[in-house]
Amino acid sequence: MSVQGVDNRLLTDDIIVKEALRLLKNNLVMAPLVHRDLEKRFAKVGDTISLQKPYRTKTASGRTLVKQPLIDQTIPFQINRQEHFGLEINQRDRTLSVQNFSERYLKSGMIQIANVIDRSLLLKLKNSFFSSGTPGTAIGTKSFHLAKAHMGNVGVPDDGMRRGIMNLLDGAEISDDISTKFNEMMVKQSLQKGYMGPLADIDLFQSQNVPTHTVGAYAGTPLINGAGQTGSTLVTDGWDTGITGLLKAGDVFTIGGVFEINPQNYQSTGRLQYFVAQEDVNSDGSGNATISISPAINDGTLTTVDNEGNTLSLAAFQNVSAAPADGASITVLGTADTAYRQNYLFHRDALALAMVDLELPQSATVKSRVRDPESGLSLSMTGAYDIGNHSEITRIDAVWGADLIYPELAHRLWSDES
Repeated sequence: MSVQGVDNRLLTDDIIVKEALRLLKNNLVMAPLVHRDLEKRFAKVGDTISLQKPYRTKTASGRTLVKQPLIDQTIPFQINRQEHFGLEINQRDRTLSVQNFSERYLKSGMIQIANVIDRSLLLKLKNSFFSSGTPGTAIGTKSFHLAKAHMGNVGVPDDGMRRGIMNLLDGAEISDDISTKFNEMMVKQSLQKGYMGPLADIDLFQSQNVPTHTVGAYAGTPLINGAGQTGSTLVTDGWDTGITGLLKAGDVFTIGGVFEINPQNYQSTGRLQYFVAQEDVNSDGSGNATISISPAINDGTLTTVDNEGNTLSLAAFQNVSAAPADGASITVLGTADTAYRQNYLFHRDALALAMVDLELPQSATVKSRVRDPESGLSLSMTGAYDIGNHSEITRIDAVWGADLIYPELAHRLWSDES
């Protein structure tokens, strides 16, 4: 069938959804920078899988064999995000060229979906804890070299897969320094959206979607309440009483005497370990507060029980020099109730994104789906005919999951007030 129009033919559903996917792919910044090998393990929206973390072992000195347990540790990952936009088109609109149809109907919606996907990844980075930079002080080129050293000290692999994402203001501050180091890598990646160039052997990108962080309304002289606390919950006291929003999810703090260690040699790096609050926290009428934290405190004495009831040591997963002492001081990064610009450096495997194919309804008169085998991106288009207005009501959907699966491979770079 042919009608009068550009090239004398109609735009098919497949052509439209493929063009939408092209726009999505070209407008994503974060998605190409993270782990993308999980799609084949999912079937539908709401699916949850368990990702198995690599085994870790700890060597022993001497001639006598010391058996090291191989312990399964898993991370849940869920497909729980869906974003769409709708459009109403008629048969005359389908006679437009792909370029004109894309500009008129698809571009705005696909750019918005790309931004939502990127932001879903960036918000997960607020759960990262390793930090450098001074809240309230703008970062510079030296900040990245120091951050690189800190990442090395805590075992982040230096294998060419370290990436950085910057907010636009901080990106503008250092863009001139990066441009003077123009090289072949920049030529190869100059077409990738948001790419700035390499700095301190980290490929840097910038995005309008990097979230700021507003510190909680904390006040008082916070202390550890009880010696020897390990695990992911911390009991504290000494806060001012009855503060709602004492700490906000994403707040970072240190504990006196609790130092980070290198996971390869188990020696202290000389820096206090950073912890991040996983949820908003309030103080009670006595100034007490219980904080859900990451990482869980492991001073090398933690154990777990396997399916057979055997007690197994978690010494190989030690992450701090010592458990906190009773009365150890707590220092929160940043000034209370103040918003700060954030930048993030991370290894590719710190975050994961999985996009799945949305099941197409049998009754839909318009239904098409496309997946890009190179990027793993997927979109669906469904719709129905409106006989009253002689038009098609159509929607384009993206379905995905995003999570920070290895927070120990990410690093926050604090900057000036927002």
